[in-house]
Amino acid sequence: MADALEAKGVTIVDFGIGEPDFDPAPEVTEALVRAARSGQGKYVDPSGLLHLREAIAGFENSLHGLSVDPKQIVVTTGSVGALSLASRALFDPGDEILLLEPCYGPYRNLIKLTGAVPVSVAMPKVQGRFIVDRERLDAAVTSKTRAIIVNSPWNPTGRVLTGSELRDIADIAERHDLWILSDEVYSELVYGENRHLSIASLSEATAARTVTLNSVSKTFAMTGWRLGYCIGPLSLAPVLSRINHLTTRCATSFVQHAAITAYTEGMPHLATMRAEYSRRREAIAAGLERIEGIRCPLPEGTFYAFAEFPEDWGDSRPLAQHLLGAAGIVVSPGSAYGEASRHNLRFSFATSMAVIEEGLARLADVLPPPKPL
Repeated sequence: MADALEAKGVTIVDFGIGEPDFDPAPEVTEALVRAARSGQGKYVDPSGLLHLREAIAGFENSLHGLSVDPKQIVVTTGSVGALSLASRALFDPGDEILLLEPCYGPYRNLIKLTGAVPVSVAMPKVQGRFIVDRERLDAAVTSKTRAIIVNSPWNPTGRVLTGSELRDIADIAERHDLWILSDEVYSELVYGENRHLSIASLSEATAARTVTLNSVSKTFAMTGWRLGYCIGPLSLAPVLSRINHLTTRCATSFVQHAAITAYTEGMPHLATMRAEYSRRREAIAAGLERIEGIRCPLPEGTFYAFAEFPEDWGDSRPLAQHLLGAAGIVVSPGSAYGEASRHNLRFSFATSMAVIEEGLARLADVLPPPKPL
């Protein structure tokens, strides 16, 4: 719809896609070119280059408190590739996999591809923020439950899960002998006093049942480079590597060489991006709060503001269509992330301040939407 409007000359304000508007650090791009020109584009170990796995282990050990051996790491084609490997390795047809709703939509399809069954568990809101409810999650466990997928920082909500919330999830997994798949792709996009805590760092027992998933996409603005990784127990890593070999063979080798530079030299660039995202999140949250009827807590992490609107405005899908048709604004309807967030809209602030200001001005002119006849 947005493309069709743009073809007619409408200027689109895009708050939709979750993709950094920054380029990778220049030294990372230069490392990619050097690797390609020097013949480093051959097949590599399906687990990934050893030097890259060592760099990732150092990153996780120093920033997230994980005790990671490079042998536990398998380099993949992005975090979706990591999720796919873990799902194929751990899920059987008929298994039930618990999702904390609202959640990133592709989780459901990745689960279904294995024959397992996604089970959404609606999380409640407290003062406009979604939180983890231990009792609801525990009540959803059955004899068929195999795993829980956790995402912190949490897309689409902008939350960073607290230590208490993560311990509740870990306790449920341990009592019911479940795996935990921990999607941490936004681990470095955390603001203010909030701190990212990796669930595998809670205890050795939790680490032994956790597969941690991450990538360079958000952290280093390398989305199309398709480079991620799994960290699993030593007994699981060879299985993940074997599945990687049989499905994709290996992540692109010269990108792996560039990723070594990202992990060893890219942190200053990350700090620059994070500071700018923090400035934008304050602007977009404050601007949305000024619109009558909208409630938008300040995002704690990710680059998403998850705004709540009154129920009498209807479902988020027609509301998103109204914003596009009436004002050329692209947002993600909360319904895309589950029934629990059907009265929310997700605004990506991975865009310029000029776009944010223009979008807020247009929103104020078209909200609230007209009542349906």
